[in-house]
Amino acid sequence: MEVKVKLWGMDGILPAFEGKEEVQVDFSGDNVKDLIFHLFSDIDPVKKRIIFDNKEEISSGLTIILNGRIVSESNRFN
Repeated sequence: MEVKVKLWGMDGILPAFEGKEEVQVDFSGDNVKDLIFHLFSDIDPVKKRIIFDNKEEISSGLTIILNGRIVSESNRFN
């Protein structure tokens, strides 16, 4: 399935987003957590600490907005 992804305040994290406001991503996962892992699993370890905590879970400091609504930590698996 094609998913439209926008990143704000994360310049230089993903090469595919350089100079672009949004990118269409071919994604076959089931939830927001799967999408985040799909996007960021292969990035530089230093940059990876921005996205994931030391348990490889999505950082609680990362704000995720889905269809204009903030996704709380408890809903990242849905």
